[in-house]
Amino acid sequence: MSAEAILVLPGRSRVSDAADTGALEQRAGHNQSTAEASGGITGRAITVGLIMVVAFTVIGCFGVFLRYELIGTGYLPRGAIFILLALIGANAAMRLAGRLTGRWRLTSRELLVVFLMLMVVGAIAGQEFTQHFYLYLLGVVYYATPDIAPPELYLDSLNPLLLPGTSPQDGPIRWAWEGLPAGMGVPWRAWLMPLAVWTPFFFAVYWLVICFMAVLAYRWEREERLLYPLVEVPMETASDEPSSASQLMRNPLMWWAFAFACVLYSIKGIHAYWPVLPDIDLQRETQTVLGGPWSAFNRIPTHFYPEMVGVTYLLTSEVGFSLWFFYWFQKVEQFARIAVGIDVGHYQFFEFQTMGGYLVLAAALLWSARGHLKRAVAVAVGAFKRDPDAPDAGEPYRLAVIGAIGSIAFIVWWGSWAGLNAAWGLVQYLLFPLVSLVVARVVAEAGMFIYSSPFRLNEAIFQVAGTERIGQQNVTLMTMMSWTQIRSTATMNMAAVAQALKIGSETRADRAKVMGVAMAAIAVAILASHAASLYIIYSWGVPKLGWWPSGASLGTTTRLVRYLEVPTAMQPGDWGAMTLGGAMTWALVSLRRYYVWWPLHPLGFITWMGWPIHRYWMSIFIGWLWKATVVRLGGYRAYNHLRPIAFGLILGVSVILTIWIVIHYFAPAPSIVRE
Repeated sequence: MSAEAILVLPGRSRVSDAADTGALEQRAGHNQSTAEASGGITGRAITVGLIMVVAFTVIGCFGVFLRYELIGTGYLPRGAIFILLALIGANAAMRLAGRLTGRWRLTSRELLVVFLMLMVVGAIAGQEFTQHFYLYLLGVVYYATPDIAPPELYLDSLNPLLLPGTSPQDGPIRWAWEGLPAGMGVPWRAWLMPLAVWTPFFFAVYWLVICFMAVLAYRWEREERLLYPLVEVPMETASDEPSSASQLMRNPLMWWAFAFACVLYSIKGIHAYWPVLPDIDLQRETQTVLGGPWSAFNRIPTHFYPEMVGVTYLLTSEVGFSLWFFYWFQKVEQFARIAVGIDVGHYQFFEFQTMGGYLVLAAALLWSARGHLKRAVAVAVGAFKRDPDAPDAGEPYRLAVIGAIGSIAFIVWWGSWAGLNAAWGLVQYLLFPLVSLVVARVVAEAGMFIYSSPFRLNEAIFQVAGTERIGQQNVTLMTMMSWTQIRSTATMNMAAVAQALKIGSETRADRAKVMGVAMAAIAVAILASHAASLYIIYSWGVPKLGWWPSGASLGTTTRLVRYLEVPTAMQPGDWGAMTLGGAMTWALVSLRRYYVWWPLHPLGFITWMGWPIHRYWMSIFIGWLWKATVVRLGGYRAYNHLRPIAFGLILGVSVILTIWIVIHYFAPAPSIVRE
């Protein structure tokens, strides 16, 4: 029997069968053309994306609370990469199944829309929101006892609508630590009002982030042409879908690097279950114990992160060099301080330098974009009408500008309603987008996989303005409002949004629609986090949570008490450090502007402190050295030939660590990496 005859169903003619196949092909082609025209923002892409957002958030909540393993770590969330590859694998399976499945395959643009939705919510179920808000809100009440935090210090003056209970003895507070009474479920009723009060505030903060970044997106993408190195990973991975796998996915070098990363972490994962098997210690530190000024170089971390090696290979040479150079520059500064007799306060000195650098770099970014900002505001208020053929004719400046201003106004009003002085609310949330802007620039240009400001904005305000001047109630509420975004020590959402907007530009999606899709994903993630987080906290109890969540609320409460009881005030040395950091940043910006050959990038100085660069510096050095060697010996042709290795390292780590997180949920074992 011929192959053609096998395809004929009993009782049907070949003509009708061919007609049905042709209709299916036509429908598949229509789906693809619709996706192309909409930039990938189709009904099925949004549906798949929202389903994935809910699943991602719920899994992330279980991971962060029970294991403190983060599926959404970083600005290229590993779990999101895993899901992207799974969807690409589903496309491949349908291609093998034949043409009848064509209409179900997601196009490359639809895949990228799903990915950008996951990217903007990646850290919500983790270090950006979930791991802070619920436990801290419970903790400031549970630990409001005479020996830890006397109630009159802050609790008695708090608006009760913000809290699930007003006394450590209230059931919804006590049960989170001591366990639910027999037969009782999660006390949802006690949480309805505080969640109803807080959730609009959360939405406003995230909408502010989206709108502020949308105002500047065209400037960064089209006028400055920033690299967005992390965005290259999903773009290269999903290209050519659904008709065929991308060139990257067909490249043997990528798969060799992918396998290397998987084998590396598989060895570590298996060792956790069978310690007699060999282990590979990828997170070492030097054991040198030197005295005097040389003590600045004691216990240097020598961690190896394959994904950061790959990311650095994709960076420009001056950025890669500057990232590791300034890590060592800080050590040299510390050496010099000790040599002249200053043996204390090193962290605070470097922190204030970084604050000064942030202020100057944020000002420099806004100043360099002043023409663009003036045009955007003029369009927003109707003072300028763009030519329909202008390159930025499709930019939703009115939505973005009014949305940002409206969000700040709502946040300040909300804080005032809660009891915060409007002036301090305005200070915190005018500075917040500027700090976020610098972090976004670091990620868009320097590709830091994990990075956040090394200082907490609300605490920086306390230090500069003084807690006595601000007042106890204002300090308390500014701290509580910081539990979304500002408190994060690993990510800030504006960087993720900047990358999502860039992906939307590459898929030619309407910017306003991308903003709406991103906000919808964030809203769904927050609502899913509400349900999942409270279920986990009350079902397991705080003492049985992972090593970090089980003690986080006590640490946060005692930190707040310290600010309330011990007045802060700037010392001359603090002002000097801020001035020095600002001057250093201004010099680096100016030198880079006027001298093309200048090798030091200001972003290297900005990122010189904090745990991310502490752990990543050696991997960055390896990636920079790899690229420098390849370019020197083989030129950019050799560099492009080896790029798939960089992508393979990034993809491999994302997949294998996500797999181990899932395995650890069912078969607990020590985490493979410390983050």
